[in-house]
This record gives sequence, C-alpha cells and structure tokens, in this order.
Amino acid sequence: MPEPARILHPAEAESWLEVVEADSPLLLIAPHGGHAEPRTRAILHPKVNDLHTADITRALARRAGAAALINHGIDRNRLDCNRIVQIAESAPWLLDLIAQRLAQVVARHGRAVVLLIHGWNIIEPRVDFGLGLRNFGGELRPIGAARVSASDEFIGGPLAHFETQLTAAGIRPSFGMRYPAGGAQNLLQAFTPRYLQSDIAALRSIAAIAAAGNIDAIQLEFSVACRMPGPPREHCLDAMESAFAPAIHAHRAYHTTSRTITRVARPRAAGRAPAALMPARVGIELYDPASQIGAMASFDLGPGGFGGRIMMLLGARSVALFTGEGRVERTSHGIALGPLRLEQHGDELDLTFDGPAVLVPDSTEYLSIERALASGRLDPAMRIAATLRTSGQPLDLADVLASAKDPARASSSTLAAFGVVSGAITVEGNRHELAGFARAGASFTGLGPTRFHARRMLWSCFETGEAPLALEVRLVSGDDGEEHRSARIAIEGAWRELDLHMLHVDADSVEAAPHRVEAEIAERRRDPMHLVGRTRSFIPLSRPGLDGARIYTALGFASFKMDGLEGAGMFEYSQRSTEVMSAIEDESDDSE
Repeated sequence: MPEPARILHPAEAESWLEVVEADSPLLLIAPHGGHAEPRTRAILHPKVNDLHTADITRALARRAGAAALINHGIDRNRLDCNRIVQIAESAPWLLDLIAQRLAQVVARHGRAVVLLIHGWNIIEPRVDFGLGLRNFGGELRPIGAARVSASDEFIGGPLAHFETQLTAAGIRPSFGMRYPAGGAQNLLQAFTPRYLQSDIAALRSIAAIAAAGNIDAIQLEFSVACRMPGPPREHCLDAMESAFAPAIHAHRAYHTTSRTITRVARPRAAGRAPAALMPARVGIELYDPASQIGAMASFDLGPGGFGGRIMMLLGARSVALFTGEGRVERTSHGIALGPLRLEQHGDELDLTFDGPAVLVPDSTEYLSIERALASGRLDPAMRIAATLRTSGQPLDLADVLASAKDPARASSSTLAAFGVVSGAITVEGNRHELAGFARAGASFTGLGPTRFHARRMLWSCFETGEAPLALEVRLVSGDDGEEHRSARIAIEGAWRELDLHMLHVDADSVEAAPHRVEAEIAERRRDPMHLVGRTRSFIPLSRPGLDGARIYTALGFASFKMDGLEGAGMFEYSQRSTEVMSAIEDESDDSE
C-alpha cells in the first residue's frame, strides 16, 4: 500500500515529473515511468513500475511534436499517478495542471487527443487498448460503470489506423483484453463525463470538456517486447507517429472502420458471481547436462486458463523468458499460443518457439520482476526446436489436454511421460545443440489450488542402455502440519508406486541455490534407493499465493546419481509466507 497521504508540492515534482511543452492537440502522459525505491522492498505485494514507458513517451513527443507529462522518477508504490484518489490526496496540483493544459489545447485547436502510456508485463509483442471497453465477439462494450473515453470517429479512424499498422508489424492489438481502463479510479476515466459532479474542480473541468465531445483519450498498454529497445519498440513508435501525430493527422483522410460500439453497459444477470478458477497447466520440461541448458514450457488450459510461457535456463544463472496471454489455441496436432507450440506427431512430442525473449544475466534478479526487467535485454528472435521421444507407452497429448479440462478424467498414465530429447536452440544468433532428458504432461511446477506450507519435488531421468528410467518424488507439508508423500518410478513407461523415506531440497536463503538435493525411496520389502543431486542451474521466484500470501520458490535443474546410474532432472522447493523473505520483492503489474 502507498504511504499515508502527504501533499507533494509542485516544487518536489521537478525531480520526477518531466514537462514537455508543445503547441499541439496531442498530450502524452506516462503515469508509471518511475522506479522502485528501497522502501518498496519491505512491501509483501508491491506493484511493478512500467519500465521504459518514460523513454517511449519522450521519444514519441519528439517525433510527433506533442506535449507530454512524464513521470520518470517517482515509485508508483509511493504515489500512483494512475489513481485519481491518490493524485487528489497527494498531488492535487497535477490534476490542476492537466485541466489547465486541456483547456488551453481545446481553446487553440478545438479538441484534444490524450494518450496514456503504460506497460504490460508480458513479453509477447502486444498492445492493449484501454477505452473503458472490452471486445465481446466483435462488439465493444463498457465494463461495469465505465464511461467510453473516445468517439466513434477516433476509434474507427486514427485508432483503427494504429491497429492496422501494429498488425502489419507482427504486433497483436486488442481492445481491453487485459486492461480495459474502466475502473472508477483509473486516470483514463477522468477524461470522460464520469466526474461531472465531482467535488474536485479540476475533475469537473476535464469532465465538462469531455462531455462537450472535445477529448479522445486512450490508455495504451505496451508489452515488454514493445517497450525494451529493439525492433518492436521502433515499430510501435512508427505506428503511433503515423496514426496520432498532429501534422499528419490534420491532412490525413482516414479510411474509417465501422465497429459495433455499445456505450451503455448492459445490466448484469442476477446470480452469484462465478468463482475464480485455477488453470490446469500442461507442458514440457527438458534438460541437457552437457550444454547445461534447460527449458520449461507450459500452457494454461481449462476454465481458468489464459496464457503460456517458456523459460530457458542457460548455464548456471542466465535466463531467457517469453510469456503471453490469451486463450490457448488447439491445433490439428496439439496446442499453441503465439510463437510457442507443443504438438504430437506419432510417438514424438515437438516443442517449437520462434519469437522474442527477455535475457536476464543473473537469475536471482527474478525475486523482483522489476529488477529482472531492468537488467534484461531483448532477443527479438529466440528459437527452439526440440523433440521428445518417450520410452515405453507414449504420452497421448490429446488425452492429457482433455484431462486438463476435466480433472475427473485424469489418471496416473496420463499425468506425465519421460524420455530423451534432441534438438537445438538459438539465442542472440548463437545456436546450441540439445541432447538430454525431458518430461511432458501435467506441468511439474504449477502451483494449483492446494494450500501448502512447503513443498519439495524433483524428477529425474536415467539412461539405462535400453529405455530411460524415470522418477517423480514429492513431499508436501500442509498448514495443518500433515505431510503428504508420494514417489513413483517409470520403467519402460509403466509406473510403479514407491515409498518415500526422505526428501531434501535445502537452501540457506531464498536467494541461494539449494546446497542439498537428496532423496531415499524404496519398493516394499526391498532395499532403499539413494538419489543424490548436484544443482547445475537455478532460479528463485516469488509468486502471489492464496489468501494474500507469497510463494517463494527455488527452481532449477540438476545432475543425479542413483545406485550407479547417472542422469539429470529438475527440482523445486517452495514455501508459503505472509512476510517478506527477501530484500527484493514486487508484484505483477495492474494498471486497472
């Protein structure tokens, strides 16, 4: 939460607010272009600042000859410049400044166009349009009590042109898919008639201009790939300049696009709101001990599913990450989300990816998403092509996908399969061959709906000369103090249950790689098998958990030895906490 309200005087803004003067009908605002302060590290669920949005806004102002208000310094966890109530309490002069600028623009040019520049912390090249609207089967409708912030002519003209330019550049536009900007406290709503009866004079003034039809405003959410220096960012700047630059706008006869736009929200159907659902996660994990390259790719399916991702661990600490949002597409042979695909061809599973990824040189930065993104760089064309050949009975991907949507159908035979993997990845133009082990099926690392205090897990695959032997081991400690143990072994694709005597995945801190990865398992009435792992790569994660808690996770790949066999696999240690356990913390972005 932000600090108790304290008035920030205009003189203080000199350190964090950049004002770009221009005689232009176009006004740019970057509310979240600041950076995290040291005090933010003590917050359990802080917000991520929209890195690079200050740079984008500054560049567009220069190219388009636009005026701009750019927050380039203040942490949104201290003052959120996208929250009307926080501005009114802590920096009311900022609302006065906006109202004065708009009045001057309209008096001189007849109308104003306002672009609010935000960041969306997915990596896939995307831009989400916030107008108080969301797309429902081709019809744009308001969300809740939201007021629409732009005219039909603007949406069908300049915005449609921007949409076309983005699509031509391989950047996916959407209307309010993630951020419709309809919340009452969202700054975009100040540029609508919503605040005509406000007690705040500046809000009444802005609302009156909007009610007269003299403002077109939009919130633009740029994904990470569109904000970091690189080709997608340049394509976005080109498209914005082409669509919104006043010098061009004044002389361009736009080909208007007709859209069905409903400006009055439909009443909600009576009944209880649907419960939040946890997605079922399906994917593949692989590791090559020779190159020390590992990958985790997964897709969210089922009623709560809405996204996909691939994370590559390159050597001991380097990380390459792609994330995307949207409904997972069913292909003729499997599933896909944007450039990420998992498909089955006969007895083989193929994982392919060809798209942008963020490269972070030190995986420990991922305890803070903001720090990770600040230290990262964009590879616009990472590629992976890997093939898993399972041992014994092959995995039926169609059955796994059906089980993900209907958990009652799941059985131990459809949960996972192991085997050898081959292929190659290309990162920043450098190609690396892959030859190792892989696991596919229900995702190994999905948090799921289970409330746990701690959990330790590992899988390992061993080359035996005929068919790989695979293990899965789990130890989950519940809030009630109960321990839930499971272990199983796959020999030629057939699973057998084992007793778990001991499992350790131990680290000295959440920032440190596990120094002990060890398990003891046994079949009944047989001598125990001793499994010892050596950590090869590692990433610490901090994710929101149930009931307002955080889940701290140590995740990575290891080489394993067991009774003379050598292999490789994956480990995880997660713990739930209601207190900050690291000096570097933050939460996923939320511009609503």
